[in-house]
Amino acid sequence: MRSIIFGILIISFISCNREVEFDAVLSEGPAPTEVQANIMFNNAEPPFSVTVSPTALGATAFEVNSGLPGATNELVGIQQQRTYEYPESDENFFVTIKAIAPNDLVTEQQFEVVPPADPCTQIFSSPATFDNNNVAFSFGFNGADVQVVANPDLSGANPEASNVLEIVQDGGGNFDGYGVQMNTAIDFSSTSDTADKIVRLKFWSNTVLPVRLSMQQDPNNDTEREVEVTLEHGGTGWEEMRFNFANAIAGFTGNADGALGIPDGTSIVPTGQYIRFQMFISPGNDVAGTFYLDDVGVCP
Repeated sequence: MRSIIFGILIISFISCNREVEFDAVLSEGPAPTEVQANIMFNNAEPPFSVTVSPTALGATAFEVNSGLPGATNELVGIQQQRTYEYPESDENFFVTIKAIAPNDLVTEQQFEVVPPADPCTQIFSSPATFDNNNVAFSFGFNGADVQVVANPDLSGANPEASNVLEIVQDGGGNFDGYGVQMNTAIDFSSTSDTADKIVRLKFWSNTVLPVRLSMQQDPNNDTEREVEVTLEHGGTGWEEMRFNFANAIAGFTGNADGALGIPDGTSIVPTGQYIRFQMFISPGNDVAGTFYLDDVGVCP
């Protein structure tokens, strides 16, 4: 009987000793190493959807801070992730990862959120900047007048001191607007895997309103079908607008069958060359005001 009791005591001592050794390992173990944020962009243009999937050797949990204004730390488990939306900004954001070990030792590291390169295709052979001779002429219609002036508002998306196109509308027509005839082609013919159909430009307005951009080769649609895209301007002054003609529709002709066999309003992706673009400011509405345009077709 004494032997049995003695054996139990020995087993208990060994078991307790192992627990002490295990606790010592937990308390004395190293902090996590090889911390990574594993940042992945889910789209190529702002606002950017960005997924963060933290990893580290020796970590059992993480705290993640997106670096966005007002952001707080979020607890993230192993093999978990968080997705954040980052706005367009002149400065990059930084994600902070805190890797936490079982003994609560922490390794902290920051990672820069670097947006992917803009996949810009130079659709305009010579962009319309109004500081050179690449514009043949410009014109207003239905109560709109245009002229080239010095940039009156060096802020927002266009802080440069340069010439811009001023558009003054009297509000007397439902489809006021203006056109710009180029000296060189507006070319949508690229079939490269990296080519896009986006026309980038800067537009100034202090009113929230829709803006419609259309491309023409000739007014009668004899060679290339007129195409158009409509976006909303935020009314904050100079804003960069990106008109994606991969989502264009055929422009209005008033003909029952449209033009070139393509009815009005039909989805169409341009693949040819154009020489003129037109813009309607708040099409269908009587809108009076002064607006400005610059850097049409400029790749960043």
